[in-house]
Amino acid sequence: MKKIHTLIIAFLILSSCLKLHAQESKTDSLLIEQSIYEFFEWYIHSTRYEENEENRPIFIIDSNDVVRLDLTRYIANLRIHHFSEELITAEIASYKNCQENLKKITKEEFLAFEDIFAYEDIDCGFDNNYKWIGGQEMIDGIRINKCVFLDQKNCRVDIEYYSLNGDEKYFWKNNTIIKLRKIKNTWKIVDMGV
Repeated sequence: MKKIHTLIIAFLILSSCLKLHAQESKTDSLLIEQSIYEFFEWYIHSTRYEENEENRPIFIIDSNDVVRLDLTRYIANLRIHHFSEELITAEIASYKNCQENLKKITKEEFLAFEDIFAYEDIDCGFDNNYKWIGGQEMIDGIRINKCVFLDQKNCRVDIEYYSLNGDEKYFWKNNTIIKLRKIKNTWKIVDMGV
């Protein structure tokens, strides 16, 4: 009788833990999906309205007439939109060649650039594609197809881009996998899949 009583208590405890984990996963799923939708809404909006200082580095000429990149607002926005410090560090590093090459040219040479090829020649041609979509065509929105928890701290989200034609949504043929990690009880994007 004592064994049955112990088994019932163990079953109730296990059942409670599973129920609590299921509720936690559902809450996490909603937070993750909300974060991803918010990021893409910001990125699409800021791109469409040419708020370029918001969604990519900008070129500035400082008081010494030196051309350099300013990532201040861009990086602040990535933090607001749940990018992990690991991904932000990688993003900053991706502009290193551009920053080094800017040191080798004068303000006058920079101001004489007439086309994208001049920027590409110095590894600063980031202005001719949409970094977080992975191409030269802007999307109108995303659809989340699947949210899979690899464990309690890691998640993969399968998204699909679409364009609008009137009220019709036309989905792109490629899907993107975004990876998130729970860091200090907050879900952060660690890989955008582009």
